[in-house]
Amino acid sequence: MNVAELKAVVAERKRVAVETQDEWDYGIEQCRKKETEILTRDIAQTIDFIENECDDDTFCWVDEVFDDVADITQSKEFVAAIKRRAAKVVNAEDRRRVEVGVCYAEYKIDDEPL
Repeated sequence: MNVAELKAVVAERKRVAVETQDEWDYGIEQCRKKETEILTRDIAQTIDFIENECDDDTFCWVDEVFDDVADITQSKEFVAAIKRRAAKVVNAEDRRRVEVGVCYAEYKIDDEPL
């Protein structure tokens, strides 16, 4: 996974959020799409990044696309990894917010047999 690319998109996401004060802004939507694309390229690398390299700030910003990543990849391992990582978020308010993102991701996994 290209960590530098993801961090650049997160930085852009932060910038647009501050400038527009509008969570439905086109620029924010484009950042979310790019985050999703980066995180779904190689789910094994994404899981490794989340479990071993991802700082709290980055993790809290990308939580908004956890459900999209889960929906696209249908990876139970991804959901388990974000659930474990969420429990390690230091700030209690951030942790609660991220746990909501984890719940949304859990609902996107199709548990029905093929």
